[in-house]
Amino acid sequence: MHIAYWSPAWPIERFHNGIVTYVHWMKVELERQGHRVTVFTEGEEYSPNPNVNFVRLGVRDRVMRRVSRLWQPNEFWVFDYAAAIAREILRVHRRDRIDVLETEESYGWFAEIARRTSIPLLVKLHGPAFLSLVEHERETQFGQEKIEREGRALHAAKWIVSPSVSTLSQTLTRYGLAQKAVRHIVNPVSMARGAPLWDVRACDPNVVLFVGRFDLRKGGDVMLKAFLLVLREHPEARLIFVGPDRGVPDADGGLLNFQTYRDRIFPAELRNRIEYRGHLPNDEVARLRAQAMVTVVASRWENQGYALLEAMLQGCPVVSTDAGGCSESVTHGETGLLARSEDPSDFAMHICQFLGDRNLASSMGRAARGQVREVHSAERVAAMTLDGYRDAIGSIATG
Repeated sequence: MHIAYWSPAWPIERFHNGIVTYVHWMKVELERQGHRVTVFTEGEEYSPNPNVNFVRLGVRDRVMRRVSRLWQPNEFWVFDYAAAIAREILRVHRRDRIDVLETEESYGWFAEIARRTSIPLLVKLHGPAFLSLVEHERETQFGQEKIEREGRALHAAKWIVSPSVSTLSQTLTRYGLAQKAVRHIVNPVSMARGAPLWDVRACDPNVVLFVGRFDLRKGGDVMLKAFLLVLREHPEARLIFVGPDRGVPDADGGLLNFQTYRDRIFPAELRNRIEYRGHLPNDEVARLRAQAMVTVVASRWENQGYALLEAMLQGCPVVSTDAGGCSESVTHGETGLLARSEDPSDFAMHICQFLGDRNLASSMGRAARGQVREVHSAERVAAMTLDGYRDAIGSIATG
């Protein structure tokens, strides 16, 4: 089977993004099983891999982009990018027939792709915007337009897949999609080569690790507030914060970067308990997880985030937000601890549980690894996904 995916960036070695990670592991497993996989992605770059296609704007696209600025905000051009994606997919399809295409729901692009091609197309929910955008983003004209366009496109979709039952249910309800053909298929995850397993005998019992952007969506502000409370009970604790600094909104509408926000809430004598590492390669992140006593996911919302799944696969004790699909990945008290979203005191309490109980941390880490290996194995997920692809292809042939 010739399977195609749309990915917002490529490759995984350069981009920390859940969709990129998902497409990477699907590609690896499907190719291992003998299928051909083509990736379409955004950018002006060149790949020596003939199965990676970068979508470039044509001359007409660039002209229209300049003209459109006369009547709409500049960022609205992203909605029209679908035409360029569809042209590139159609170009490859005419040369080398694509059996099925899987794409994300972002911006409603897939509706234009479906209109311009006859390729069986599945939409996998990695957002969607009405759930993933934080409050100030949802209230903007751009945020409202994104939500509206995704909804209209989903109404036109024939097959919708989601890794999270919660996300799928909320999306069907929000947009009135009860009659759609839908499937719940979890995300696959595999151990990267050389990634170490967590071992209570080898980790630093005082280290707390956070991997994610410093912004509201990933809960970077919640993590810092929680860690300040942790220091009251464990003054020897250290926080390692890994991820790009996007800033969090200030009361005056500006953005506070990591250092400014930290300095506002931490007294000077405690600031040295935090190490901000910024963006790091995946292999370095894996090593840090094995060194930390506990890994924290504090997002205000997650569909089925890889920061959580990867930590669990390494056998790390995890404290996770209960928002979105995280409560489907973590069984509270068995494979990790769930904290109330946006509640620093609840996060702090659960972090302290692991810092104070090595046996608890060890047993939950082992259970987490076992659960992810069973439920999220690439082989299992690929088999379920291929069944969905065959149904999509078959319905086109008989319809």
